[in-house]
Amino acid sequence: MASIIVVESDPSARRRITLELRALGYDVDGSGTAPEDAGQPTAEEATVSAGGVTIDPVGHWVIVNGDYITLSPREFDLLFFLISNRDRVYSREQLLSHVWRQVDSVGLRTVDVHVRRLRSALEPYRKDVYIQTVRGAGYRFSLKL
Repeated sequence: MASIIVVESDPSARRRITLELRALGYDVDGSGTAPEDAGQPTAEEATVSAGGVTIDPVGHWVIVNGDYITLSPREFDLLFFLISNRDRVYSREQLLSHVWRQVDSVGLRTVDVHVRRLRSALEPYRKDVYIQTVRGAGYRFSLKL
């Protein structure tokens, strides 16, 4: 079995990449053997919830007010990142770096488009207000309205 070494300076991105690779069955720690508790969710794999929105990064599902909703992979990553970093404002550049893992090859307005799509997906449940624009600064997920 080939081992994979995750090289990422951002701890939250490193954790997410590691979880995704483990979910696909890759040996991430380099031991070449499966840990004894393989298949058991760790604390890092636990779902994230806020304001009626629940996200499972391993199962790759989103539940809003009890309904499963469908998001594109990038919308899912963006929502997961924002909820995981609740009440913190991120600029477009920071979101491109953390969620897209690139800044140069993607335009800044790409973030705006995905935020708009994400808000549209949450709008029927009245959860779109949690994704807030902070003028001149960026975006945040906050339950404080």
